[in-house]
Amino acid sequence: MIAFTKHNLRFRRPEEDSFDYDLNGKKIIVAVADGITRDSVNGKYPNPSPAKIAADLFVKSFISEAKRKNSIEKSIKNSNNKIAKLNSSLKVDYLANDYWACVGVGGVITNSKLEYGFIADCGVCVFSENGKLKFRTPNEGPNSRGSIDEDIRKKYKTSFTEEKGRKIIRSKYRNNIDEKLSYGAFTGEKSALGFLRTGDFDLSKGDYIVFYSDGFIPIIYSKEFNIAKEFNKLEDFFDSKLDKIDGSEGTIVALRAGKKL
Repeated sequence: MIAFTKHNLRFRRPEEDSFDYDLNGKKIIVAVADGITRDSVNGKYPNPSPAKIAADLFVKSFISEAKRKNSIEKSIKNSNNKIAKLNSSLKVDYLANDYWACVGVGGVITNSKLEYGFIADCGVCVFSENGKLKFRTPNEGPNSRGSIDEDIRKKYKTSFTEEKGRKIIRSKYRNNIDEKLSYGAFTGEKSALGFLRTGDFDLSKGDYIVFYSDGFIPIIYSKEFNIAKEFNKLEDFFDSKLDKIDGSEGTIVALRAGKKL
């Protein structure tokens, strides 16, 4: 198992990714989460960030729930419910007092099967033993269905750079199944589960399984990345690509399938 978070040195925000895994018993459980970026408070970015607290809670909860032999869907649902409790006394204004929230992916590997669930742009992929991509979850993060900023410029004469625009995006586009450009996030709202995607994939001996947050998408799916060649020095490879991270940070949890998992 190889797991780490790396930071884009151009950004100075506090860490908001989280990951954990459990190797005990007859199954492997993995979770990765990415906290939802916050607005600054009185000109300063919050530290510790509520986004990091939500990401940590999701990861810890998913591991605990999956160890109880719950389904992927139930494990994630219960994790979202715990984030709801985190926000229970919050007077949400979608700006400085936005939901404490994250996106994430969780998976369970038993024998030769990967079961997974994800929301938005965290995901999981599988490469063959020679490094060829066999499977990946789709990116369903913000703007994956079209430009939200362009949409709100036309409809509301504003943009994400303005408080009005951010409030509209978070209140009308996030977790709104009726909006065609919508995206999901674990805010604790029940509507978030409408954006949960689950599935499974049959593994072969020698496959590489990679869980990740969106910051690493440009690296993982680039032509220069061959996990079969880089696996034993994976962290060094990512250290050489910090400028390619999308945003402030990226997280990866990677492992290789054997005869018995």
